[in-house]
Amino acid sequence: MKASAPAKIILFGEHAVVYKRHAVVTAINLRCYAEAKKSDEIRIYSPLGVTGLDFKVHPYVSYAIKRFSEVKPIDGVKIRIESDIPIASGLGSSSAVTVAVLKALDGEFDAGLSKDEIFELARKVELDVQGIGSGTDPFVATFGGTWLIPDRKPIKIGNVKLLVINTGESSITADMVRKVAELRGRYPKIVDGIFDTIDVIALESVEPLEKGDIKTLSELFFLNQCMLKAIGVSSKRIDELVDRLAELGVSAKITGAGGGGCVIGIGDDKSIERAKSVFGGILVEAGAEGVRFENESKV
Repeated sequence: MKASAPAKIILFGEHAVVYKRHAVVTAINLRCYAEAKKSDEIRIYSPLGVTGLDFKVHPYVSYAIKRFSEVKPIDGVKIRIESDIPIASGLGSSSAVTVAVLKALDGEFDAGLSKDEIFELARKVELDVQGIGSGTDPFVATFGGTWLIPDRKPIKIGNVKLLVINTGESSITADMVRKVAELRGRYPKIVDGIFDTIDVIALESVEPLEKGDIKTLSELFFLNQCMLKAIGVSSKRIDELVDRLAELGVSAKITGAGGGGCVIGIGDDKSIERAKSVFGGILVEAGAEGVRFENESKV
């Protein structure tokens, strides 16, 4: 059985959402594919290599198999992973592969899991690997669409073009989450104050998102990026890229954990096209479909 789940971008609210503040997040039209077939052994095939149950090479896939087996025991399975989503880029590749694997296992072993149940399992996997997390990425990978989190209020985005540019630097979510947690441990009042500001930015973004108000969204992108830089999750490369994009009329910010990965840019059509011609990147569609079964199978 083959299944897929989408990548995501966080429009507003990174890191603050881990501490119960608001975020706006959307599924985008890049997907991870997982195929599952019953076997007498557990084997995982991916661009990272071929292993058995391996919590270092394939932590998310391995924990997904482990968590699924608590619902329905399995003797063995072959899992094959293919993905359009760059790894360690801040686009939710870990949650996409987790959710896709759970859905593929669900279909192959006739577990009859609902989307809510798949999300809950994926949420446990996130905690198994990272130790802390908001559940945002597995939620969006499961349900797709665009949402105000944690309210789970659906948002319909207006005419907004988004440019995703990979910085080429790896972004390890668990490491960045721990870094922010340690900073908050040393300066709780300061960091919580920053989180409160990010919370207001996320809430303020809903109406302009629905109206496609690029001017206001550009200003909110700028403010959110300033807050993320303040908690130490930007980098020299990101700062330089954000500045250069601003010179072209594109407001940009980190999406995801930071420290590397991708930035997202917003601007009018001409500015976005000009920035894409200079820096490359991908124009993405927001509000993509959540986890689903696929017709073909190659395992």
